[in-house]
Amino acid sequence: MVSRWAHGQKPKRVSRYEPDLSPSADLAYVAGFYLGDGKGAGHENKVRFELADRVQLEYVSGLVAKILGRAPKPFTRDGSFYVVDYDSVVLSDFLNKSAKWLANYLKEFKRAFLQGFFDAEGYASCQINYDAKLINSIVVGAANTNLNYLYVMRNLLKSQGISGTIHRTNKKGGEMTIRGRTWIRRHDVYHFVVQKSKDVFEFYMRIGFRNGPKAEKLEDLIGLQKRSPSERYAWFMAHYRKEGHKWVKIRNEV
Repeated sequence: MVSRWAHGQKPKRVSRYEPDLSPSADLAYVAGFYLGDGKGAGHENKVRFELADRVQLEYVSGLVAKILGRAPKPFTRDGSFYVVDYDSVVLSDFLNKSAKWLANYLKEFKRAFLQGFFDAEGYASCQINYDAKLINSIVVGAANTNLNYLYVMRNLLKSQGISGTIHRTNKKGGEMTIRGRTWIRRHDVYHFVVQKSKDVFEFYMRIGFRNGPKAEKLEDLIGLQKRSPSERYAWFMAHYRKEGHKWVKIRNEV
């Protein structure tokens, strides 16, 4: 048998990253996060994350790099978003499997899987009665255009004793504004919402967020339950301000 390099041909140097796809908390977090905020790129051969939150992107990028056994890649900038791509057909194929399949494969790491998804698509907030100056309730939720993803997350939380409801909040064809840019919705948007006080507390204790600002807000909202009804409203308004549709914590500028 004659070698294919026998006539002066030289092999191309190809850099391949063989990911560690054995079930783990890191892989479960990345899989959950990818369902929420990841996307394929370059004919689906790349794993891409495009986020406005650089700290969050650094965190998830570090986990992807660890799974691939390489150093984290540098980011690029696209307007107000930070972008990172990893070339790995194997990892891309894995992350693009169905949410149900991923949840079953990573069933030993439910919490990390849920944390990844809720860090990407989730939020903690409160329902406010401005006239009475009262905070009526705390909610934890997640939004996505893929209804199946939310069913999977609902079932996982139900297995942890946490209940919630799913409903459609926006119809396709309507306008939405993200960081000053207006888009037309191409899909219906659905929300999974945890509303009962005991379920919100169980989410806080059993799942929680890894994302710093989201985790801090949920902790603040849980802590409000120790205050009187009138104190809750005053404290929240003194420490948070509304930016668009989100309540953001006021930071003291030095």
